[in-house]
Amino acid sequence: MDMDQEPKKEISPGAWTLKVDGSSTSERSGAGLILRSPEGFKIQTSISFSFPATNNQAEYEALIAGLKLSRTLRVQDLKIYSDSQIVVKQTNGEYIAKDPTLAKYQALVQSYLASIPSHQVLQI
Repeated sequence: MDMDQEPKKEISPGAWTLKVDGSSTSERSGAGLILRSPEGFKIQTSISFSFPATNNQAEYEALIAGLKLSRTLRVQDLKIYSDSQIVVKQTNGEYIAKDPTLAKYQALVQSYLASIPSHQVLQI
């Protein structure tokens, strides 16, 4: 029996989601993140920093930790959610990071995002 078969198409499983949040107080700082696959598998973690950080630095640290994890898992399509207007708008190119420390964070974020072909950074 001769059957014509259509070539198999790559099926895009859909976007992963990454939710990040950083926090800083005078006593301590840290971050939390949730990475969820399109199938619903969830990785949730919190990070305590051993160094003093501003709130914006903590937000960047949370994003970078999530991007490192996403890169390790070879995520190809990622929607990132953050409540930090500064981080989101700097990452999307709407604001310029004038602070030298935040500019370094932003450069690092951009280098990680370059390894994820499809990504969006959204403010919640």
